[in-house]
Formats: sequence, structure tokens, C-alpha cells
Amino acid sequence: MSRFTANFLLLLAAALWGGGFVAQAEGAAYLSAGWYTGLRFLLGFLAVLPLGVAEARRAGSVFAGLGGIVPLGLVFAISSLLQQWALELTSVTHAGFLTGLYVIFVPVLEVAFFRRAPHPLVWLAALLALAGTWFLGGGFYSLSRGDLLVILSAFGFAVQILLMQHVVRGTGRPVAAALGQSLACVALGCAVGGAVPHWHALASCLPQLFYGGVISGGLAFLLQAICQRHTGATDTAVILMAEALFAALFAAIILHERLSHTGWLGCALLFGALVLAQIGPVLLPRRMAAGGEAA
Repeated sequence: MSRFTANFLLLLAAALWGGGFVAQAEGAAYLSAGWYTGLRFLLGFLAVLPLGVAEARRAGSVFAGLGGIVPLGLVFAISSLLQQWALELTSVTHAGFLTGLYVIFVPVLEVAFFRRAPHPLVWLAALLALAGTWFLGGGFYSLSRGDLLVILSAFGFAVQILLMQHVVRGTGRPVAAALGQSLACVALGCAVGGAVPHWHALASCLPQLFYGGVISGGLAFLLQAICQRHTGATDTAVILMAEALFAALFAAIILHERLSHTGWLGCALLFGALVLAQIGPVLLPRRMAAGGEAA
């Protein structure tokens, strides 16, 4: 697969995830965060399982070299639960843009774990993101609990992107990685879901479960896992941040969500920060940035 094809498919995954925010928000009206997450990823697991069986046959073993999937699955499951809880407390538009903060977190984590210093523009992007979060939430003290949970989940998804990069390139088994993290969501979600949901609640949100599970939770995450064998972690982050725009678009069309002028200013600053963090270093090489600072 070419890098261009991989990046295009990642953009498709971002669009599918944007719609997934709407499905998650609507599903929260019928099921607890735990049960929605568990059942959603159960459907995703079953949808992708045939591809996993074929991949295991080609590899000659089901479990060989898959130890890294355990931390990947745990981080992904916790982050997914936090995001689902957040959607009970905040809007889809807020959740979409704040989730995109993983684009800022990825290079910061690369500094911490891989000693790769970020481009100077990343720090400017972080300040813009801080300002955007301020305007979107109406001030840091006005950020809802849901907003804070989304930010925490965004940090977890940044870790997941880095772990996914390590696992799929080390094992060459992207489908197994996608299945592993889905299975972790099933186990953790059902464990913390509380009382077993009534069949009427399940029947009422089957479309949301299907989209959130098979399309957003299965197909989109499979695309991410496959494409990360052919493109970098930072490239992945900048393309996937488009889910924020798709989430806002679908929320406006389907849920009729509206933001204040201040809220839209916050969204614009956040999106500008996310673009700057990833596109800026490409357009302005590190030496030029350093020379500008010295001047």
C-alpha cells in the first residue's frame, strides 16, 4: 500500500469516527457507558474476526508475538470508556474537538519516551490549543466534567496511537491488534456496565450499536491499524484529527447542535493548533525555525 493510499484511508476512518460520536451520544440515552462500549466493540470484534482468522493462518500462529496487544488493549479500553462517559455530560461538538488534542499529546509523548524533541512550532500549537480550550469551555473553570473526561481520553488515545505503531510494525498483524483492543473494550465495558440492560433498551439503540460497533468500532479502527504500517504516527494523528470537523458537521445536521460565537472561536483555535502542530514542521524546517528564534 502506498503512503498516499494509507493517508486517504485514514481520512475515511476519521469521517467514520465523526459519525461515531453521534451514534455514541444517542446510544448513551439507552445504555450505560460500560454496556454501550462493551456491546459496541463486541459487534466490531465479530465483524473483523474473519479477517483475523485469515491473518492468523498466514502467520502460522494465533498468539505469536502479540504480547504488546495487552497494554494496547488496556489503554484503548480505558480511553473509550472515558469518552463514552463524557458524551453523557458534554456535546458531540465539544467531544470531537477536544478529542483532537491527541495531536498535541503525541509529539509530547514522543519527547518523553523516545527523546525526540518536538519542533518549536509544537509549543506554539500547544498555547493555541490552550486558548481554544478556554474559549470552547467558556474558561477553564467552566469546563464541564464531560469536557475534562474527553481531554483525559484524548491523552489515552495519543498513547494508543504510539502503541499501535509499535505493535503493527513489530508483528505485521494489524487485524490482530484491532481485534485485541476491541476484546479489551468488551471485557472492561461489560465488567463496569452495571445492571444488565433490558431488551427494550437494546432494541431501541440497535442502529447506534451497529454503527458504533461495526462501522466506527470495527471498520474504522481496522483501517487505522492497517494504515499505520505504511505511514508515521504523527501523520496518522494529523489526518485523524479531521474527525473533529466531521463530528461537528454530523452533530449540526443530525442533532441540531449549535455553538456560541465564542465556542466556534475556540473550535477554530483548536483546529488551527492541531494543524500547526503537524503541518507547521513540514512547511518550516527545524533549522529555519531555530534561526528565526535566534534572530
